[in-house]
Amino acid sequence: MYGLHLTGVTGAAGLLPALAADAARPRVAVRHARQDPEPECLSSARAALGLPRGRQLLLSRGEGTATFTGPRLSDDELVHPYLGAAASVFSRWGGREVFHAGAFVFGGLAWAVVGGREAGKSSLLAALAARGLPVLADDLVVTDGRQAFCGPRTIDLRQRAPGATAPATRVRDASRWRLALPPLPGAVPMGGWIYLCWRAEVGMDAVPASRSLARLAARRTWPALPSDPQVLLSLAACPAWDLGRPADWTRMDHSVDLMLLTLQAASRPQASGRMSSSPAPAHA
Repeated sequence: MYGLHLTGVTGAAGLLPALAADAARPRVAVRHARQDPEPECLSSARAALGLPRGRQLLLSRGEGTATFTGPRLSDDELVHPYLGAAASVFSRWGGREVFHAGAFVFGGLAWAVVGGREAGKSSLLAALAARGLPVLADDLVVTDGRQAFCGPRTIDLRQRAPGATAPATRVRDASRWRLALPPLPGAVPMGGWIYLCWRAEVGMDAVPASRSLARLAARRTWPALPSDPQVLLSLAACPAWDLGRPADWTRMDHSVDLMLLTLQAASRPQASGRMSSSPAPAHA
């Protein structure tokens, strides 16, 4: 998951990417333990992170361990969202960049969907999955600047889309609807960025690299940890757009159509930075 080889999560193995053995992939052993809390810290060698409900996550880079303390987590909670915290720190320790975002695959490339809390990231990804597009990650985008790594094979939604027919189960104390995702390769070449925003009409506008760089720098996880600035610069140079749409489920197909048409057009020499918000037919 996220380019890591995780052990100790057999109860939730079905939710993790099925990856071939790779000696280069960092190994992380996930454990549960009963012990007193430690002072919170984050360094280049270890971390002690506070979690909700009196839990704590202890990470050791040298030992390759992620230890959860406090009340034992259920399998569905462990995979999402709690393993994301462990994966994000270990990925940052390994020189990768991590963003609170989702990602899908289109045209053989990974496109990250970025937005604030309740910006509709998971809802957009669920709409893409309903059309048969591969969803790479729901909550975190982990990238080395060249490729994005596959996350848990789930999408968690606060509410189901009207008319949704895909099987879903209640998880996380019944606070989320969970959709299962099919397997994917462990990593996909990085394509670019879709920044979500709410506005009255559906439309897409190209985002220049300088503005994308500022946004990505602000959304990096664990900015106190050292990074290679060239990785962030290469990510900011990827194509990027603002996708504006109203908070209206009936406009979801229109938003998805426009986004996919924009990505298709971007691969052509005559592509322009602005796409019209004129209606496009929904795909099956």
